[in-house]
Amino acid sequence: MQGTGVESAETFGQHIGQGAAPSAVADMMKSMPPQFGSPGVVTERASQQVLADLCAAFDFLTVLACAIVAKYFYIDAYLDRATPLPEYLIIGLIGASVATFILRRQGAYSIDVLGSTRGYVRRALIAILVAAFFLFGVGYFLKMSQSYSRGWIISWFALSFLVLIANRFLTSLYLKRWISKGIFAKQVAIFGSGMIAKYLLTHLRQDTSRMNVVGVFDDAYGSTTSAVPASGGLSELIRLAQRTRIDEVVIALPLSETQRIEKLFAELSILPSAISLCPDIVAFRLRPKRMVDHNGVMLMELAGRPLDDWSPIIKSLEDKIIAGLLLTFAAPLMILIAAMIKLDSPGPFFFRQRRHGFNHEVISVLKFRTMRVAEDGPQVTQAQKNDPRVTRVGRFLRRTSLDELPQLINVLMGTMSLVGPRPHALAHNEYYAATLERYAARHKVKPGITGWAQINGFRGETDTPEKMRKRVEYDLYYIENWSIWLDIKIILLTPFLGLIGKNAF
Repeated sequence: MQGTGVESAETFGQHIGQGAAPSAVADMMKSMPPQFGSPGVVTERASQQVLADLCAAFDFLTVLACAIVAKYFYIDAYLDRATPLPEYLIIGLIGASVATFILRRQGAYSIDVLGSTRGYVRRALIAILVAAFFLFGVGYFLKMSQSYSRGWIISWFALSFLVLIANRFLTSLYLKRWISKGIFAKQVAIFGSGMIAKYLLTHLRQDTSRMNVVGVFDDAYGSTTSAVPASGGLSELIRLAQRTRIDEVVIALPLSETQRIEKLFAELSILPSAISLCPDIVAFRLRPKRMVDHNGVMLMELAGRPLDDWSPIIKSLEDKIIAGLLLTFAAPLMILIAAMIKLDSPGPFFFRQRRHGFNHEVISVLKFRTMRVAEDGPQVTQAQKNDPRVTRVGRFLRRTSLDELPQLINVLMGTMSLVGPRPHALAHNEYYAATLERYAARHKVKPGITGWAQINGFRGETDTPEKMRKRVEYDLYYIENWSIWLDIKIILLTPFLGLIGKNAF
């Protein structure tokens, strides 16, 4: 099996297909696309970062150009009012900067999103709305809002939204073909032929548009005990990397082989390739967040505090300010709802239910009463379609989520947040904590009135473990990826996606 040292991915796949490899691994390696460059020709990979920056710059220029076009057509032509261009150019630069920044924060320029129009309409709408609200807010505080026509701003952002969608539709047609050809794929070589390498191959082959494995190498190649047959040793890997492009070399060895890893790193450092270490199979299950230096000892951080440093302060300010404003505006509506509840059926207009909050603390959650009964014991039955316990007014309140309005008081009291995992009744909480893995991790942050799961369609009845499992997945994603921008995104989308739903009974 020892070869000349320079082999293409096709030849490598043929080696894998020989008797030493399990059939699944052989099939996997045979299905891998051919090597991007041929031996003897060093090819350059199209940079995903450069592509993302170019697309962002194009979107920036698009929004800016739309501001100028709207100025000439609406202000100069329609209103017949000559105005200096620099005034509109400055505000156009600000609006374009904010819109592009929000698009980038939403991941609109990642390689998988650029090649598709899925989800871009929502991303573009959010970016345009945030930019518009930002400009309105700045204009209000600086007392400049009267200097600019509201019709021009509406025309500008409506035009920007339409042109952004058209641009993405056209560019995605070309990018989809380029991505499928592997133009943006990173060429990866693996050193190590044990179980770590096998697991690594299984994961990397799931998306060949991002990474293409050009070969597996190990000084012990030819051994019948290898989980994945290697096509050469270290010298073969270096010769291949000097003749064709290899973007990254992944060392797939256990951490216990410290001296071997250090030697490999020194030898591989002569190559213009990134070098990374996949230390153990457990890494695929635990997914370390980062490496942390504790007094010279390097540790893999498996989970960090979900809100740390400035994050809890920022989120607390966000909750208090927005909840205070919403409660002020919603007070007349809440008074009207309370009166309707009292007229519709006997009993209080508020309903209190004990639920688990931050760090599993039991809190009392406020809601408008929607049922003729008030269950808060060891047995709590979820509301179902045509539930006879739900009152006439209650059915409307539950359908529109207006029954959740009193929880703004919980937010001001500090027991809840505007955005976070939805709290469940104690009985449901205990059941799902014993049934679903990682369910209890939802309590690492305060529960919320709305959340990432709710705007993604997981709202209302959870009558099967699978429905709750999907809700938990979205809740944990929110906890692990929290940012002020994600909160703003959820808050802005809640009136459109999170309030009214077919699963709310």
